[in-house]
Amino acid sequence: MKRASTLLLTMLCCLVLLCACAGRRQAPSATIERPQWGQAFQQAGLQPAQGTMVLLHDGADAVQVYNPARAATPMLPASTFKILNACIALETGVASGPDQVFPWNGVTHSVAAWNRDLTLQEAFAASSVPVFQELARRIGHERMQKYVQQARYGNANIGGEIDSFWLRGALRISAREQLDFLQRLYHNRLPFSRRTMAMVKDIMVVEQGHGWTLRAKTGVAVQDTPHIGWWVGWVERGEKVWFFALNIDVAGPEQYGLRQQIVKTILKAEGILP
Repeated sequence: MKRASTLLLTMLCCLVLLCACAGRRQAPSATIERPQWGQAFQQAGLQPAQGTMVLLHDGADAVQVYNPARAATPMLPASTFKILNACIALETGVASGPDQVFPWNGVTHSVAAWNRDLTLQEAFAASSVPVFQELARRIGHERMQKYVQQARYGNANIGGEIDSFWLRGALRISAREQLDFLQRLYHNRLPFSRRTMAMVKDIMVVEQGHGWTLRAKTGVAVQDTPHIGWWVGWVERGEKVWFFALNIDVAGPEQYGLRQQIVKTILKAEGILP
């Protein structure tokens, strides 16, 4: 009888562990190199070492990678951090929702789209640095540090000014780490309410077509030369999801469009985008 009880207890413990592991969805550690993606970079006028692309089919055991060494290199996240910044702002009540209006302070910026009142959703789409800097100031250092650490975002180091640490401070994240963060957001495994994460997913929508949705965020780190251009996000097609993260060296604004060009070229070649 005692032996049977011990066996039953062991089986129950194993079942609990299996369920916990299934819910946690460990990030895949294996890598499949995709050197053929280099053609998309070359068509854009870039050399092999000037960029990386990582792609993960949700549930797959391996990440597909072009330029693995660069994919593992931590870099300034620049405006891709607005994904997490928006989550924290909504969770703390600093922003009430996508339709909250942030008045223009009258300062003229180089990006014309920033020179007007913007809702949170419009500010995200326009990548308004002033609006998200104001959100960061309202969040404050203590709450920002807490959520960046809990979200396990890159090195979680917000050293520098509270309203610019993601632009020219100590925060760093690799393309591989971007995938992990995006996957946890998609599966509602970040330290935020489902309401918060649902709103952020909504404002991330860039394009939609018949049966598919593309959610993404751009970023450009201009602290160093060359600048680092990012495009990160995911594609949903029915029950299937693919997460991607790209970063490239860019000489200036005339090359910023290469980020989307390269990603879309690869996603279309893989049959992920029509």
